[in-house]
Amino acid sequence: MNLDTIIDKWFSTRDQKITWSISLAFFIIFPIYFANIAAFLPDGAMVSGGASVTGDWEVTFEESDVATSESTEFLMDGEEFEFEFMFNEPGINLAYVEVTVSHGETDEERAAPGPMFNPQCDNAMGEMMMDGVNGWVESGSTTSGESGSPNECPTSYTMVVLLIENYTGDSYETSGSKGAIQNMWTDGGNGRGEWVCVITLETRSGDNPGPGPSPGPSSNNEDGEDITVSWRVVGVEVSVTPVVEVSVS
Repeated sequence: MNLDTIIDKWFSTRDQKITWSISLAFFIIFPIYFANIAAFLPDGAMVSGGASVTGDWEVTFEESDVATSESTEFLMDGEEFEFEFMFNEPGINLAYVEVTVSHGETDEERAAPGPMFNPQCDNAMGEMMMDGVNGWVESGSTTSGESGSPNECPTSYTMVVLLIENYTGDSYETSGSKGAIQNMWTDGGNGRGEWVCVITLETRSGDNPGPGPSPGPSSNNEDGEDITVSWRVVGVEVSVTPVVEVSVS
């Protein structure tokens, strides 16, 4: 069967000619239509769908706790202790990890009786060891801290390690490709691995009032303190939605 025979067979009746004409029109018109669809839409309207769509967008963030952990250890004066936390869960977009160090003043006694007893809050110096973590954002992160004033107890401080570049959690509006905006706010696998917070305790026993050596017989006595380290892993869901402007004439 040659080509002429095939063509005669396919176009032998009026119905076949109509069917093929409609099919050919679809093949020609549809690509032209979809390539220029934006020109047929009202001002400010967009086609919803794929990540390659461009337009004006509102970007919002919804945070949630992914994992939490807490442990307490009694540290002696000058002792260094490593608090550890493991996180390896995949498939979650992580925003940051909070590490809170807290303690009171529960182990201090006055060596001699008198009216000038003044408990001194110890100093729990914290430093994050990030070698075991698979990526983090240095800019904007805090990886060390201290307890602060000896006159404020109980006390706490929080170190925050960012896992997404430039992340603040604040909503904003922008223009561009939806997919490119979404890709800006992914953790890229950061934050998985072994987290380590090293605490070094510095006890504060107070000064001996009046002249004489310090600390002296009327200073406060203590051996150490209970230190608590809390971990909070925060995930984030990013929403990129079209900006809709409504005008009233």
